[in-house]
Amino acid sequence: MFRRLADRVNNAVSSATSSVSSNINSGEDARVSELAAMGFREAEAMHALRLVNGDMTRATEWLLSHGSPVGSTGNPIAIQPNSTTAAMETTSAREDSELQLAIQASLKTEQRDKTEQRKQQSAASKNAGRAATSRLTTKTTDPKKDLANTHPKVQMPKRLSQHDKADIIMRCANRVAPHSLSVDTLLRSLKTVQDNPSNRKYHTVDSGSAMFQRSLSAPGVLDFLLAANFHPNYNNHKILTLSHFDAAAFYLGISALEQIQQDSTDYKKDKALRVFQKDLASALSEQSAAAEELSARTKFLSMLPSEPTRGGSQITIEYGVALNSTANTGTEATTTPLKKITRGFDHDDTLDDVIHWLGGQATGILEKLENGEWKLVDRNRQGLEEDYHFYMLDLNELRDQTLQRVGCWPSGRLAIVPALTLA
Repeated sequence: MFRRLADRVNNAVSSATSSVSSNINSGEDARVSELAAMGFREAEAMHALRLVNGDMTRATEWLLSHGSPVGSTGNPIAIQPNSTTAAMETTSAREDSELQLAIQASLKTEQRDKTEQRKQQSAASKNAGRAATSRLTTKTTDPKKDLANTHPKVQMPKRLSQHDKADIIMRCANRVAPHSLSVDTLLRSLKTVQDNPSNRKYHTVDSGSAMFQRSLSAPGVLDFLLAANFHPNYNNHKILTLSHFDAAAFYLGISALEQIQQDSTDYKKDKALRVFQKDLASALSEQSAAAEELSARTKFLSMLPSEPTRGGSQITIEYGVALNSTANTGTEATTTPLKKITRGFDHDDTLDDVIHWLGGQATGILEKLENGEWKLVDRNRQGLEEDYHFYMLDLNELRDQTLQRVGCWPSGRLAIVPALTLA
């Protein structure tokens, strides 16, 4: 149908073009004469040429298919010159009617497809649309209410501030547990306030002070203090002031922190490493070392084999392990790496040579390793939790073995850690 409409438009254009060009171009008369010589009427030939826009080949084909012999009754052009125009008008009206029907049918089909598409939309898409509409039209400030309307099966967990005070204190105590210095400092502060509830000098905490940043900057401390009724000042939010003393809240907080000290594995690990770093710093100090100590260190170093210049491997020993993002040293929290020492050894050097090397750093290290207060662990291998999940090297059994046999060569990464009792 659309093809016939296009042909009809093209025919009208070509007819108009032919009528104009016939006045200015005599070439059409020659083509009409040529077709007339073939046995077709001039009017019929002219009509055919106009239909095909002057193409002789197509005009001849049209005349052979639609034309009639000269003077025959079947020739509409020869017998009834005006009948062609009437037929064309009738055909045009019929095609216009058919075109209107086709357009209406197409619109109905498109509308039906859209209706089916809307029916096939998923429930998630519909809910998302309702949620977007709700956000645009609802002025409520309660997001939970909007979520409940659009997604009734979704349950959001409560905020920390929405829990009761006892639950908040217990949660915060568990969160502070891996930071032993913060646990100890917070417990000592709470006990001081509990013993002196009317002394106002203990009612203020400066969270911006160096002392607070050094010992109470662990996650959960501020929420813990807030649950104990320490609230920020309006003029300075870093200053927390005790609004009123709640004996029950302080009792619960102190009990929770004391329970952490007794049962928390994370607390015990961090506390042992913190004390270890303090003792290690004291043992390595050369300023306080007596002449006898310095002489003993020199003796241990003299027992070492010469460091290889070729073919050897580096052995690294770290003093402690880092458990948290900050390593508590006993006096301050620092993000600097733990201290370590490195030296080259051959594959046939023994673990006893490594122990002598440690004795050359401080005889106190060797003494604590031999009596079991400290342990030497291989950080390249996994072990028990009481050894900080590293493999402990038994000095009594392995000190005479070569480093290659012990598994510390050609790559050795060792660490000294304090003994830990988790029971």
